[in-house]
Amino acid sequence: MPDQQPLSESQARAHARAWLTKQHSDAHELVVTLLHYVPEPDRTRALSQLTTGELRRVARLLADATDLRQVARAIVADLQRHLSAQQRPNGS
Repeated sequence: MPDQQPLSESQARAHARAWLTKQHSDAHELVVTLLHYVPEPDRTRALSQLTTGELRRVARLLADATDLRQVARAIVADLQRHLSAQQRPNGS
């Protein structure tokens, strides 16, 4: 194995920044994947472990990242499906 030269201060900083960027990217990808695939009861249980401040931060970040009108339309559609299902006779 060849001897490695010590890194200069600027090289060490660049190396550390690259490492932190990779760590952030890996964590981001893991969270997105888990949010997509983890069953809702498990997501709910995990989120219940966050503090109020942490939950507000997550909510704010999600709200800032999306079109809230689209979210509202999805909520209305879910409510309409739920109400329609409740109004159907049991035999249908």
